[in-house]
Amino acid sequence: MSVREPLRIRKALLAGVVALALTGTGVAIAWSATDSPSPSPSESAPGKSDKAQRPQHLHSESVVKKADGTFETVLSQQGTVESVSETSVTVKSEDGFTQTYAVKAETKVIKFPAPAADGTPAKGDDGKRLKPTDATIAEIATGETVRVSGVKNGDTVTAKKVVEGAGTGPGLGLGKGLGKGHAKAHGHGRPSTK
Repeated sequence: MSVREPLRIRKALLAGVVALALTGTGVAIAWSATDSPSPSPSESAPGKSDKAQRPQHLHSESVVKKADGTFETVLSQQGTVESVSETSVTVKSEDGFTQTYAVKAETKVIKFPAPAADGTPAKGDDGKRLKPTDATIAEIATGETVRVSGVKNGDTVTAKKVVEGAGTGPGLGLGKGLGKGHAKAHGHGRPSTK
């Protein structure tokens, strides 16, 4: 076998692969080897995902390192108010997770205005979108949907913020309603096991 013979075989193989690729046969073979076909562009158009299909944050527990070097366990939850009093609120998430939060004088309570009948944000007489208002825990009722953020100390979780109303929707993934401090915290989260 001469030195040129392996070179000819390589050239022939390369020409065959190029021919398969140009005719689309190679793509058809690769496609048929997969378990399922790729979605069509209309099914997976980027930026066109259905908001209802996006994952929603229900509850979490994270350990954060504060500026002074100490650590703090932070809880956040979205759910329905199961019970509420002047000193506590119990929230149950869609997956069944239930947590009771102590309510203190420093707990911030915020109410968003109810949306209009067509689901758009509520607007005032001037046509501007109504802003959330400060409220008290007495204004939160059983059955309402809320977002709560709190700090865990032993077995007690103290609510830092309770947000009721339109601010409890899926949002933009910016931690809407849970406070700026938690979004800037550094640490490592762990899924809740409760």
